Amino acid sequence: MKREHVAFLLGGLAFGILFGFGLAHAIANRPGTAPAQEAGEIPSPAGPPAPSQIPSGGMANAGGGGAAPMLAELQRLQQQVRDHPDDGAAWTRIANLYHDAEMFPQAVGFYEKALTLLPNDPNILTDLGVCYRRVGEPEKALDAFARAEKADPTHWQSVYNQVVVYGDLKRQPEAEAALRRLEAVNPQAPGLADLRQAVERAKAGRS
Repeated sequence: MKREHVAFLLGGLAFGILFGFGLAHAIANRPGTAPAQEAGEIPSPAGPPAPSQIPSGGMANAGGGGAAPMLAELQRLQQQVRDHPDDGAAWTRIANLYHDAEMFPQAVGFYEKALTLLPNDPNILTDLGVCYRRVGEPEKALDAFARAEKADPTHWQSVYNQVVVYGDLKRQPEAEAALRRLEAVNPQAPGLADLRQAVERAKAGRS
């Protein structure tokens, strides 16, 4: 990858560093299989454990020592991808940090870059899909989730999120079909009972 392209992508990272990344609460490790988030979103783990959610609004207001490790890691990753622009794990890690900071437009760019290096990684594809949904691009989200499921048919998080987005779009038959696939792949998926009830309520509302 050309170094000028690396510099362009890092523009958002540098902006985030200048912002300060103040945290209002302590940061927990990103779990391997997260419980359902808003409306059933389950971003899957990609790469090493990343910090969990940064409270929204906490970035501009430096608030305590919790920001220091985050800032140090972002600076380290910035140097890493400058020196090694083909390090897919480093790009993914940066994307995860932006995802967990709820800076979804920035996260999209870094996940897309990571996918040029790790094109069939279902975890990256699923996290990218979650970000697309959060920036109002549901069709792109569905495409990313479908690619993840195709890459790994046992990747239940990608199927779960398909149910969620089809539900957003009121596409009931497709939501039901995805739910059946999810139940077959992982009948013990976290939040499955609530998701099933939501699909059933939507179905009853249409009849």
